[in-house]
Amino acid sequence: MRVWAFPSIYPIDRPGMKWSGIFAHRQYKGLIENGAELTAILPMPWHPPFPLSELHPEWKAYRKLGYPYKREYDGITVYHPRISNIRPNRFVKKSYTERYVDAIINFFKDNNIMLHPAKDIFFSQWLPVSYYVQLAAHKLGIKSAILSIGDDVVVYPHEKKETFDIFKQVVEEADIRLACADYLGKETNKILGQNLPYEVIYWGVDYNFFKPASPADIAATKREYNIPNDKLVILTVAAPIIRKGWLDLFDALKEVKKVSPNFLQIAIGGGWKEIDLDAEAKKRELSENFLNLNEIDPHLLNRLFNIADIFCLPSHWEGLANVVIEAMSSGLPVITTNVCGHPEIINSGNNGILIPPHHPAILAKELLLLLQSKDTRLKLGESARHFIVNNWGNFSDNAAKLYKILEGALNK
Repeated sequence: MRVWAFPSIYPIDRPGMKWSGIFAHRQYKGLIENGAELTAILPMPWHPPFPLSELHPEWKAYRKLGYPYKREYDGITVYHPRISNIRPNRFVKKSYTERYVDAIINFFKDNNIMLHPAKDIFFSQWLPVSYYVQLAAHKLGIKSAILSIGDDVVVYPHEKKETFDIFKQVVEEADIRLACADYLGKETNKILGQNLPYEVIYWGVDYNFFKPASPADIAATKREYNIPNDKLVILTVAAPIIRKGWLDLFDALKEVKKVSPNFLQIAIGGGWKEIDLDAEAKKRELSENFLNLNEIDPHLLNRLFNIADIFCLPSHWEGLANVVIEAMSSGLPVITTNVCGHPEIINSGNNGILIPPHHPAILAKELLLLLQSKDTRLKLGESARHFIVNNWGNFSDNAAKLYKILEGALNK
């Protein structure tokens, strides 16, 4: 089986982009482990070479991104075919959708790749991108599998009538409907007022990588990052955007500090920057309790989980936050919100703590509970690790289910 994977974003070794789509990549690796021949395709708008690219801001922006036509990332071949992008756009007769579809179709034509409906399948994540990919797949006579991952269900169809219509079309016409959390599949049917079949494909986690560390390793990492041994560490891994709950967290920590000031909040996150985390911490007199590591290499993330005492992610919405799964796998007590797919993995009070979003006071109360009770931290962390290893599965385990679903579709 040949899987042509179309991620909405994909990692590349550049500042702010090392984490982009890392979970899709790990899922792709799992598919390959299960026998798939997989290639990733992420079309990018065309721009002329320098200095002509300086003539239009969009051309200039895409030139700075500098995506090559073809590259290798951690054993996976990634192509970036070009979407026609003539400026001024009054000379362009085709819509963006048509040009995106053309870019996909022309990729296979230009590379002399013959597609066969019994061998090849398109697999796309994030439904707005899936719309273009699915149109191309059906034009090429290939089946399309779509994967909803979060805001493509929670936000996108509610933005305006046009996005609702696109959402409706891509879901109804998909050959295979997948969701990274059961909540997303149910919510999709609720939005559409239908009962369309779907399969839940969880991302998985490498629990042999994200696991508790020895005291010696923890001490070494703390020395490397100059983290005081007498501070209890709260870790949050999230892009600096409002919907991740950063402002709620800072408001909660301001109250926590009045009662239990001996903590250090560590922030890790790259990508799009919507808020200045350091400025928000300073505004609440938390600078001495805050360490912003910004973006780090994903291969080092397990070491930061290991030095934490608590993991906290007060998101306003998520599909199902992968960092929560990694924190649980690392044996950490997790505080997160009871949104979307989180209740599918956390039994509050047993293997983590769920709180409502937008409630800093409740968050402060739960943080204080964990900061003041080592026994509670250990109990929740051990239960979280046990659940992940014994019930959740790694990327290869969950990709095995995905492989069977895709292969079954080809045989119909």
